Amino acid sequence: MKTIYFSLTVACSLLVSNCAHVYTHARAHDPERAFNQEQAAPVARNVVLMIGDGMGAEHVWAAWLGNKGALNITSLPVTGCSITTSASHTITDSAAGGTAIACACKAVNGQLGMDAQGNHRESLAVQMRRAGKSTGLVVTKSITDATPAAFYAHTTNRYNTEEVAAALVEAGFEVIAGGGAGDFTEEQRELLQKRSKRCKLVATKECPPVSERGNWLPEQVAAALAVLETDSDGFFLMVEGSLIDAAAHKNDLAETVRETLDFDRAVGVVLKWMQQHPDTLLVVTADHQTGGLSLRGGNREKGEVNGHFSTFSHSGIAVPVYAAGAGAEQFCGVQQNTALAPKIRRAAAVVP
Repeated sequence: MKTIYFSLTVACSLLVSNCAHVYTHARAHDPERAFNQEQAAPVARNVVLMIGDGMGAEHVWAAWLGNKGALNITSLPVTGCSITTSASHTITDSAAGGTAIACACKAVNGQLGMDAQGNHRESLAVQMRRAGKSTGLVVTKSITDATPAAFYAHTTNRYNTEEVAAALVEAGFEVIAGGGAGDFTEEQRELLQKRSKRCKLVATKECPPVSERGNWLPEQVAAALAVLETDSDGFFLMVEGSLIDAAAHKNDLAETVRETLDFDRAVGVVLKWMQQHPDTLLVVTADHQTGGLSLRGGNREKGEVNGHFSTFSHSGIAVPVYAAGAGAEQFCGVQQNTALAPKIRRAAAVVP
């Protein structure tokens, strides 16, 4: 594989004419004020789970270098890591990885919402909804893609798109935002609009890359919070930075850094909101690592990243977990990906 040199500062100067609202300075963005863990409430009324698809620690630190040594993600006070092996493979796919996070069970690669024995498993989103909380999904791929689908669908094949789309219509989530409009019939799209408080399906399949979509993800996260915060019982929101994975699959370091920084801006939106809502738990993690990225140098002062990809596929490396807010202390140390949902339920005092 080739070694790739990328200067975010140079890339920013080239992109300013197209997305000045995203890159307005040499630094891609300034992080929000870090959450003061001493202010955290004892119980999480609200939960925001943010998944960087394919985002390993290497992707985070590449973005940190590219942003001149500052990220929202790395300001979170609690850190740990998550083991991502699936029930069938050492290297998971997004379906099994998403199912492990959503449903607290190891799954077979390619299957959604099911354990290794084929039993349907209830997702964290469904359990939160049954506890009276509003629910939402915001992603940059199709809303029927594997990771978000793990929170509402049950199927032996992640590519059973018609089945997955029908399951989302029945789920009744209050907020839905992402690509995938073409995966639904006109009648289903009308039902989604009718049954949700906010439904934004903006692309036939996945959303365009951040260089084209601009600040869409952070804006959708802010809009989702504005809708969900009106529920006095609280809410559960899952946000996926989906296209980190797509960029890493292409071994495109520049795009990988841009997508990770876009995801980090969305984390910043949540952190800023949490300053006034200390009864919130924020968990940031990944379903797996993509690309086998390693950092071979760079220059923090210049925002330069020197990276090397070892594969066009996923790797088996454990992924980071970052947390802040009510119950965040549970997420430190090494843990299986199946441990995340039970810890979130415990923080929110939700019985499965």
